[in-house]
Amino acid sequence: MEVDMLQLTPKLDEAAKEALYQQLYRYIHGEIMAGRIPPHAKLPSTRQLAALLKISRTPVTLAYEQLLADGYLISKPRCGLFTTELGICASQVQTKAEPPADSPRRSYHAVPVDSVPFDFGYGSVDVRHFPMTKWAKLMTQCLSAENHYSLLYGDLQGEAELRAQIARYLHQIRGVRCSPDQIVIGAGTYHSLDLLFQLLKEDVKTLALESAVNDGVKALLAQYSFAHEPLRLEDDGVCLEDVANSKAQAIYLTPSHQFPYGMTLSSRKRAWLLDWARRTGGYLIENDYDGEFRYDARQIPSLQSEDDNGRVVYIGTFSRVLCPSIRLSYLVLPPALLDRFLTKSNSYDQYASPIFQKTLYLFMESGDFHRHVRKMRALYKHKHDVLLQALQEHFSPDDGTITGTGAGLHMLLRLHTEQKEEKLIEKALRQGVKVYPTSAYSLLFAPSVPPTILFGFGGLSEEEIREGVKRFAQAVSN
Repeated sequence: MEVDMLQLTPKLDEAAKEALYQQLYRYIHGEIMAGRIPPHAKLPSTRQLAALLKISRTPVTLAYEQLLADGYLISKPRCGLFTTELGICASQVQTKAEPPADSPRRSYHAVPVDSVPFDFGYGSVDVRHFPMTKWAKLMTQCLSAENHYSLLYGDLQGEAELRAQIARYLHQIRGVRCSPDQIVIGAGTYHSLDLLFQLLKEDVKTLALESAVNDGVKALLAQYSFAHEPLRLEDDGVCLEDVANSKAQAIYLTPSHQFPYGMTLSSRKRAWLLDWARRTGGYLIENDYDGEFRYDARQIPSLQSEDDNGRVVYIGTFSRVLCPSIRLSYLVLPPALLDRFLTKSNSYDQYASPIFQKTLYLFMESGDFHRHVRKMRALYKHKHDVLLQALQEHFSPDDGTITGTGAGLHMLLRLHTEQKEEKLIEKALRQGVKVYPTSAYSLLFAPSVPPTILFGFGGLSEEEIREGVKRFAQAVSN
């Protein structure tokens, strides 16, 4: 049945200090919360609403993106944007703080509001090289009569055979030292982090963390009573002076490739932090979100691999190396936290699909997974090099500084300009290019001075990367 599209009539004041996109966001948000826009209602496209309001598409796109990121809208491919259930929205309003009016809240994922030709969103991966035929064959095998148990709830800790494969894999590529019994499978990084925070809440009053983290971590932290202590970032990782002064009982880190700024935690700081954890009895939470992808240097072992005292919790995901929709992640728990998990297992649930777990096990056991990882590492290294070359071609050292290279699926451009970060992003969007601010990841929503722009390259082709950078350079110069 065809769904009627809403007619929106906000009052926008172009002379007001508040940005147009923020006015539009607050209007739609207010209408949803008041019930005047019902659940499952279809919104006009950005082009239609911009024409109706006689404004550019940029503020409409920004408002829709923020509503998507905050959970008030959902995008249905080839259908459009629809409002979600009010209950979902209300729960988010209670737990998530809104950014100030002059700071756009942007998701680091590529969000399909309307078709934007060149989207440098970090969360995108190259699904064109996903082994769909092989995966479908293995999944069909999991659904055969002899594998009927895959249709049940599954093991609370995750399927034992998959945990054994993960333990071997992590030791091979990241040096992680663990038994399969220490691994807990999760349904994505934030599910794993949520479980970990539940395990830590008895011991942790203050959590120290890097001063810039992704949106999902910030939203999750808002649901816990931990005091948060941001740690300044230096060229070789977190500031140790801040750690010493924090009185924290746990520290959240992305040591191999800091998100979003891309620096690597130095050997000196790794040793200091491991000693800090030993002396204080604190925990180091290591999120190794893209540890498979390092291009210009030898692979750096995980922090967990250097831990002799059971103080490092290791978190990983298959979203980068396979695809996000599979929703499989893992925790490697040190003995004390594993005991707590096993004791309180009735308080948790397993959300990761047993069918996907079994399929991944078969994929890993066959050797196809390891071949896929090698293939994707080579593919992403090529895209990394193409993006780096394109940025160097269009931006001289006097124009900007490229950072965060050599690993992962993104890099950054720190521009030597007086233009504001938000303005640069809006200008790029008018050229059909989506790039992302780093200020959105600051725990304090501090503006990046000079502006620092994030370029994710995983989901774009070589040609799209080159053309997107060219258009971005044109937008900056106009």
